[in-house]
Amino acid sequence: MKTKYFGVVGNRDYIKRRGEKRPFWEYLDEQPDGWLTSLTYRRKDLPHGKPMIYDCGAWSYKDAEIPPVNSEQVAAAYAEHAPAGSMVIAPDHMLIEGTDVEYRRKWNSEQAELFLHDCPQDMLPMACVHGMDLEERVEHAKWLASIGYQHIAVGGLAARASQKALVISWVKAIRESVSVWLHVLGLSSPDYMRTWQQIGIQSADGSSHFKQAFTGGAFFTQEGAKLIKHQAARPGNADDLGIVAPQCHCKACSTLIEEGIDTRSYGSNENNMGRAAHNLNMLMKAQKIAMGKTLVLVACCGPKLKGRHRAADLYQSDLFIKSRRWAEQNGDEWAILSAKHGVVYPDTIIQDYNTTLNEMPAPERRKWAELVCDQLRFRKSDTIVLLAGNRYCEWADQTWNIARPMQGLGIGQQLQWLNINTTSTQPQLAL
Repeated sequence: MKTKYFGVVGNRDYIKRRGEKRPFWEYLDEQPDGWLTSLTYRRKDLPHGKPMIYDCGAWSYKDAEIPPVNSEQVAAAYAEHAPAGSMVIAPDHMLIEGTDVEYRRKWNSEQAELFLHDCPQDMLPMACVHGMDLEERVEHAKWLASIGYQHIAVGGLAARASQKALVISWVKAIRESVSVWLHVLGLSSPDYMRTWQQIGIQSADGSSHFKQAFTGGAFFTQEGAKLIKHQAARPGNADDLGIVAPQCHCKACSTLIEEGIDTRSYGSNENNMGRAAHNLNMLMKAQKIAMGKTLVLVACCGPKLKGRHRAADLYQSDLFIKSRRWAEQNGDEWAILSAKHGVVYPDTIIQDYNTTLNEMPAPERRKWAELVCDQLRFRKSDTIVLLAGNRYCEWADQTWNIARPMQGLGIGQQLQWLNINTTSTQPQLAL
């Protein structure tokens, strides 16, 4: 499974060019898998066509004794500002030492239950896991899942980003306790994204590339899965003489340099925001390398169209169609495990057939397994995700890097898993 990266949209994410404010995402080499923003900003000019997570802005009122919002108000704000199909976070209050933690626990539980009812019908309710220790967080995640949440966010760990072993152990424990869409807030470095993919986290977000561009003046370069930080120069500052980061040709750098804006230097908002867009370009490149390529293999199943068709369109069962959709969203590539042809890629034209591994004698299945291994021999270094039953997985021994996210689930449970773990593309939001 490919862990999705959600970029963060704040309240000043513009670059002014030729007298016009342009959103920073126009300067990205490619768009992230989705976006995260907050009701704190209440923006309507959001990126189009990607999944969206909208949070309730709990950080803005973390010091308030009583939160200034409730479930009904937050739901109304989401209905006004969030695109249809968004994952929207229930109102919550952060558990902080020195505050009335017991009151906050009770308030969080009450609002989480109310929000399942209040959440706009065209959006997906999400809740945040809270707890003063790991045990409480795990129990809270279980409780949220038990009352009906199928999307849960894990927060409060970004401040401990340097304590990687601790953070991973906590997220892993929560992952093992619930079978829902799990999002990690604020931790999306290449190393973390590699780990999230390995332990089955559906998505994560982060904004350090912005913070470091503005407050730390960091200009990233990318070497494989690593990010190297360079200090941005301050024009006119004698201490910065000779500090020049390597020239970059990403979309942000190459577009702005034409107008005399050097992302490698401090200066106007355009210098700094351009550097933030550059940093995001470098981050996403490093993430991809860290996570490696993912090939999703979907087993042929169910009725087929008569005649010759693209392999992607031949199979008509609900399970195949939903598996195909998951594969398209989560894999760098996807293909079909065909009982007749072995590995078949989506655009290959094939004739309908009646062969199934479930009725094939063992000697023929072994020959089929050898065919699949031969067809995939150049993919040994990739992660291969199998959406398939046991007979279609017999070829995959321990020499392959295999993931089977639906292993052991019945057909009904597989369909439920696919429904939970597949996002819908959002319609465009009129400005």
